[in-house]
Amino acid sequence: MMCKKIILSVCFVSLFTSAFALEYPSKSVTLKNGLKVIVCEKADNNFVEFEVWYRTGSKDEKAGIRGMAHLFEHMMFRGTAKYPGKSVFENVEKVGGQVNAYTTFDRTVYHEYVPATALEKMMDIESDRMANLVVTQEILNTEREVVGEELRNGTNNWYQKMSADRYPHLYPAGHPYEVDVIGFLDEITKFTSEQCMDFYNNYYSPNNAFIVIVGNVKTEEVFAMAEKYFGAVTKQLVIKQPTNIPRLDTAKIRVAEMNINFPIQIYTYVFPRPVRALANNDFFAFQLLSDVLFSSSNSILNNRLVKKDHLAYGLNTVNDTWSVFNNFGIIDVVMNASPGNVKVKRAIREEINRITAEGIPQTMLNDYVTATENSNKLSNYECANIAGELGMAEYYFYNYSAAYIINDEYKKVTQEDIKRVAAKYLAEDKIQIINIKPE
Repeated sequence: MMCKKIILSVCFVSLFTSAFALEYPSKSVTLKNGLKVIVCEKADNNFVEFEVWYRTGSKDEKAGIRGMAHLFEHMMFRGTAKYPGKSVFENVEKVGGQVNAYTTFDRTVYHEYVPATALEKMMDIESDRMANLVVTQEILNTEREVVGEELRNGTNNWYQKMSADRYPHLYPAGHPYEVDVIGFLDEITKFTSEQCMDFYNNYYSPNNAFIVIVGNVKTEEVFAMAEKYFGAVTKQLVIKQPTNIPRLDTAKIRVAEMNINFPIQIYTYVFPRPVRALANNDFFAFQLLSDVLFSSSNSILNNRLVKKDHLAYGLNTVNDTWSVFNNFGIIDVVMNASPGNVKVKRAIREEINRITAEGIPQTMLNDYVTATENSNKLSNYECANIAGELGMAEYYFYNYSAAYIINDEYKKVTQEDIKRVAAKYLAEDKIQIINIKPE
């Protein structure tokens, strides 16, 4: 059984978090069927990371098929006419490689890490999965049980259960992120093979996907290989962007208090985030502000609440910070249950007000950007990390080259930018708090 990476409301890790610098140049070509092929040559070993990114996730689900995107990720490993059953696993295992996938609100990504000599076989497999997947009711019944078990197992962990119980109270009706990625068990158990194939035919096509290849390869050879295998996939989608997405800056969450069966107290801070865009002056400033204030291990509030005043056990960033649509920032402040915890709210408001008036010390901003840049340079010796950065840039900016300039965008952030976004997104009338207490 492969290890699934499902980014739910309880995920604490965000891909493509901040500053980034690539030392390896990349090139791309777009096939006639709309599939973009991105190649980065990194010839320091004989392996290659091969990823297929589909622009679909739980955002594309409607009532009655909640959980389909994640379940369909499972279905993609059940075989095609050419590669039936467990052939995908067997072909990767045969060459000593690794295969996996993950689903989020926005995207579904399939990836293999294999010797470069096996890349052509992987392209044959992935192109066949894009064009000729086989879904029967028997296969669906098996994978439906697996997904149902994942969902049930989540309720055995107090934090995951709390997060799952909380999620339906967050987003307004009609928002693409209204339902958590895992979906609803009562709907999953009723899925039919016809519904699965409808989802496949509606979202899995070359013009709704792109591929990223990083490793010991030659760019032109990969382009030719992609044309050979993916160029023949002719199906096309009419991509329709949803309209009338509910605004979050005026949206009200549905609860102010919740109870949990665990001896802990949590203040959940919920606030609107600016949508990603290279032209959005708020986006990078707010990313930097939220990391320095909340998220990093040496953040302002982590240092004050956890390390200095010992008022909290920790701060958890709950959701993915990058999104196609406007989304909420969600921070959990985890504490010992106590009436005195009101001091935590006062401390957080004090720090936000201070930043709104004075900004963040420039040395702190500089240190954060430098540390993150160095950390990413180290991590990007791995092909999978480079592919992830290129993929995220292509996915959210429609421009993989943006991965090369992200660090420069953070360096452009000024104190006035920090003060502006603090006042705009973290004002008292913008932040909503859920008080989660032991039963």
